[in-house]
Amino acid sequence: MIPNFETKEDYNISPFTGWTRTKWEELAEKMIVGLQPFVTPGKGGLALPNPVRWMDAFLPEPEKMQSFYWLEGYTRTRVLLASWMAGTGKQTIISGGKTINILDQFIEGLLSASDPSHEEFIGDRYGNNQWIAETSAVALAIYLAKDLIWPKLSVKQQQQIVSWLITATGKQIPNNNWYTFVANLHYALKALGEKYDKKELDFCMNKIEGFYLGDGWFMDGDASRGFSVEQYNAWGFHYFLPAYVYMGEEDQTRKTWIIECLRNFVVNYERFLGANGSIAMWGRSWAYRPALTVPFIWAEILGVSPIPSGETRRLVSGQMNYYLNHDYFYDNMTPTMGYTGENLQLIDPYSQYGSPYWGSGVFLNLLLKPDHPFWTEKEKPLPVERESYCFADRTIGVLVAGNHESGEVQLINHRLWHQKEGPGTKYAKKYTNFAYSTDFGIDLKRTENGYNCDNMLSVSPDGVKFSQRIIPHFIKIDEGYAASYHYPLAGFPFIADDNSKTFSADKKIEIPEDNSVKVTTQTLIKFFLQIRVHTLETERELEVVREGGFALNYSDNPPQQLLNEMSVGFWKNGRGSFVKGLWGFDGVGKNGENKGDNNSNTLNGFSITPVVTKGQIEPGKHIFVSLVGTWFGPESILYDKLNVVKSTIVENGRVVVNFSDDTVYVFTV
Repeated sequence: MIPNFETKEDYNISPFTGWTRTKWEELAEKMIVGLQPFVTPGKGGLALPNPVRWMDAFLPEPEKMQSFYWLEGYTRTRVLLASWMAGTGKQTIISGGKTINILDQFIEGLLSASDPSHEEFIGDRYGNNQWIAETSAVALAIYLAKDLIWPKLSVKQQQQIVSWLITATGKQIPNNNWYTFVANLHYALKALGEKYDKKELDFCMNKIEGFYLGDGWFMDGDASRGFSVEQYNAWGFHYFLPAYVYMGEEDQTRKTWIIECLRNFVVNYERFLGANGSIAMWGRSWAYRPALTVPFIWAEILGVSPIPSGETRRLVSGQMNYYLNHDYFYDNMTPTMGYTGENLQLIDPYSQYGSPYWGSGVFLNLLLKPDHPFWTEKEKPLPVERESYCFADRTIGVLVAGNHESGEVQLINHRLWHQKEGPGTKYAKKYTNFAYSTDFGIDLKRTENGYNCDNMLSVSPDGVKFSQRIIPHFIKIDEGYAASYHYPLAGFPFIADDNSKTFSADKKIEIPEDNSVKVTTQTLIKFFLQIRVHTLETERELEVVREGGFALNYSDNPPQQLLNEMSVGFWKNGRGSFVKGLWGFDGVGKNGENKGDNNSNTLNGFSITPVVTKGQIEPGKHIFVSLVGTWFGPESILYDKLNVVKSTIVENGRVVVNFSDDTVYVFTV
């Protein structure tokens, strides 16, 4: 559903989006009104209709644990409420013909949630530690609106809340971004003038600093979790770290470090955003989507942004505008469980109906006063709207390619991965595809025979079960070039049950390693196209090798199929995906085209992928070369792209590619 706004767009001040502060305020109020039918009697929960109940299998007494399903909707909307109240000075809304005092509602819920004798108490009774993370979100919200909330509480009530916040500290937590939650609790307690545990705070900060890779990037845990770098940098680390500065971090060295990390991150991360408002999304927790822009907002709040304020507003408003135009809301104005509308195949096992409200952090922008440059400067274009680029992010081992002509941004991955594939996680697709795009989704369809092969090379010993990269071993990255190797048969469990109840993101499937097949992949970016060179070394016979391009999503009639020699493309509504076999492949085809299984694509709808194949692979060394790309506009554009490679020669351990502009690139194989 697209909300019906009363606020009119202003394309003078916001030539790209039309969005203004008034529109942001109206959106916040529509969301707050949307919450009211679900507010629980004690105001300490949000009884949202829940399409998934992952925790039923883990709660000790599921029938008595309905408050667990109230948890995230309540806690994650507190930042929305606090930012709106503190930023606009408003406290009441009209809902169902009644005037509701949101400040009073906030306080009543806070007292219920923090009272161990209340049925809506949030604490250590659920059989898991999720409440620790959620309590931290409430602590931040309390601080944001402390001047409104704290004076209305008696000393006894204040101490009840303080005691509640303290109980969420000193616990065993996952070894990842969760340290930011506990650190935040201590910072909030300190900022409220209450006792806190400096020793635990310093311990958490030391752990966080240990995850730091440089250039603003954090790994989400240590090496035991893989090279897990993803959007948790935006809606985890850089969601809370700047808040510590906002709450009055006194250690100048630590404060300087946090700000420098933030500045580096927003400069790098901005290049991942497409002109359409989307991002080259990879990793987990996609439902949090608007929270991607929180670091950019914090940089404005703290006055340290290296990006012009008008450009930041264009980025933040453009992202939200994209989501609103892609079914961000159900009809009741609560966020959908997905990325572009509801998509439960995309949702991770730990997510519930209230999870998307983590995106409420985007309303921190309301803390910026109406006369702040963020609101008064004219919108400025994003990097991809200014020029094309291919940026080698050496810290995390990816290429980020932006196409000024189309506005599309692609992420080419040669290092990112997150543990091994497990029930319900689908990490092999969310983390380790060769490429991700702002305009094309991922095909998450999985059966007992493996995944569809969009943006991956998959191999099959029997022609039935297909395996692909789960762990990329990084080799090198340079401007326009990156390389890695992997063992496609090592660690793939062939799990078909998409509805498997696995709550813990740390759960693994341990299976024997199989290193009998090794694939070394080199990627070159040329004309915003990918030339991929695969060196496959196998000790066993393989029935089939196949490689796919980008998955094209559609909702009604299948896309048009376009064939040309050793190439295949699919085109629909002015958007197309293709792959061409330049060496080693002997056939073309398609993968996906789900029959009866909608929403396998992360952008929703059915999914179809162009594929090149090779059958009957004997033991030994084999070279495969492909050309992979996308295009926008008429189908005729495809044929220009197919001809950018004039010839491919494989000889003497080299792959020589001659391009239409008379340049040559030589790969060593």
